[in-house]
Amino acid sequence: MRTKLYTLLSALILISVLLTACGPAATETAAPAETEAPVATESPTEAPTEAPTEAPTEAPAGPLTVLIDNDEGPITPANFNTFIGFWLIGWVYDPLYVRTPELEPIPALATSATPSEDGLTWTVTLREGVKWHDGEDFTVDDVIFSYNFLIEAGRANNLAAIDTMEANGDYGLTIKLKEPQPFFLNEGLAGTYILPEHIWKDQAPVSGELSQFQGMIGTGAYKLAEVEPTQFYRFEANPDYYRGEPVVPEIIAKIVKDRTQQFNQLRAGEADAVLSSVPPAFVEELQSNADIELAQGSDFFNYIFYTNGSREPFSDPAVRQAIAKAIDTKTLVDVVLLGQGVELPLNWYHPDLAWSINLPHVYDPEAAAAELEAAGLVDSDGDGIRELNGTNTDFGILCDVNNPVEVRATELIAGFLNDVGLGSHQNCLDIDSSVALIWPNFVAVAEPDYDMGIWGWSSGPQFQRGFIKFLTNCEFGTVGWGNLTGICDPTLDERVAALVSNTDPSKTEDLSKELQERFAENLPFIPLMSPGGNFAYRPAAYDGWVYLKGTGIMTVWSFLPEGAQDVP
Repeated sequence: MRTKLYTLLSALILISVLLTACGPAATETAAPAETEAPVATESPTEAPTEAPTEAPTEAPAGPLTVLIDNDEGPITPANFNTFIGFWLIGWVYDPLYVRTPELEPIPALATSATPSEDGLTWTVTLREGVKWHDGEDFTVDDVIFSYNFLIEAGRANNLAAIDTMEANGDYGLTIKLKEPQPFFLNEGLAGTYILPEHIWKDQAPVSGELSQFQGMIGTGAYKLAEVEPTQFYRFEANPDYYRGEPVVPEIIAKIVKDRTQQFNQLRAGEADAVLSSVPPAFVEELQSNADIELAQGSDFFNYIFYTNGSREPFSDPAVRQAIAKAIDTKTLVDVVLLGQGVELPLNWYHPDLAWSINLPHVYDPEAAAAELEAAGLVDSDGDGIRELNGTNTDFGILCDVNNPVEVRATELIAGFLNDVGLGSHQNCLDIDSSVALIWPNFVAVAEPDYDMGIWGWSSGPQFQRGFIKFLTNCEFGTVGWGNLTGICDPTLDERVAALVSNTDPSKTEDLSKELQERFAENLPFIPLMSPGGNFAYRPAAYDGWVYLKGTGIMTVWSFLPEGAQDVP
């Protein structure tokens, strides 16, 4: 599934990024609850509980070697391949706002961002005195260029509401939106890195061509000093970084695709940390190793179950509800994740998110059987298999054949469904073949070519409250670029639109509750489970890792000095 999300986020650069999409990955592309139009200028007062939040004052001896799963190509705001790549970008580049380890947005290249009363105009003040790594001054022109470039390249879904931008001197910016966006700071300003215009101005904002341009110049805590394709990236600390000189002078991000080899190298001291979460099967053994520690916390990466609503019988919400009742998500967590994770509620959002209303997933095979019967899926010949239009059901369940979690989960799910008479079997394919059926050419279509399937999104889509519109909207391939189920629910669209355009803070949580209730009622997809986060490292080499809630230890906060969050 993480491989799947790598592919997805490579294609769309979500961050949110997506911080988009994509997992885990998703690319990632993505933010906490906001109960009022935000002007986030203060750092949070509480530290995360999952892992340490302050880096040590002593630098490690020699380069810090961290392992990543894939070649990220040019890790620039315009192009990268996985959610890990998105976070590596955050070592080199900055957004206008940045999320703290507790997901609170605080100023970065901006010092303030204030919305108008109607939510249509944002007045932004930029940070003065910041320089690009090549010594050029950062100004408002870089921001306007970056936003226009990334929007035109299709790499900034969360900036799509921008109508116009106007510079006010070198460090002032007025952004006018087409419609109010109460989460614009969290999901737009804090979800988009800024490019240097003087480096990128001659590049065409065409996605397919961006992969040929490395860039390498940012404003961030690290300079990208060397790239050896398929081998490693080498980063050097920026001593003039505005939050303070990083405590780790040099980092080598080494590409090791095989997970077993990653942990072998970690055990042997050939690497100092692995930036992807440890699979459940490895956790116990690594915990018993005296030289290795695990940073543990929530992981908003999620596994979900898709049914193709453009086909019978999945077009019937009652059938989708019955399928949900037939799946034992507790067993999935216990058996597939070895107890290292949580069941997701029917309203989709992870239970650790403050706005999740946590409608429980109820396993009730008897009710599932009765609901299938009422929906016309009956076993008229008594062979134990329900029929559709006079023919025994036998639906395929897509999964990634190279992902053990997906393979085992779909094996169990097929068994659960067969137990209630809904004929089902695994259809595990290589990732390219699977994506071609469920998301052809990475364009959501109204009639995808599959029956059912397990899928996943990285942490970003969970902690961006407005991201759900991309996953459920009826405008397949445009607004609903991530709607892969063929299900159109105008009522859900209306409730999502009400939330993401609301400017009255007192209504935010009521609107959010109504949206989640409708989601659970109609089930455009069925939430299953979310793994726990386990990130392995050698404390003797470096023990300053900081856990970003729901995501892990790979963000730049792991390398910044004490007090870095307090910079106004």
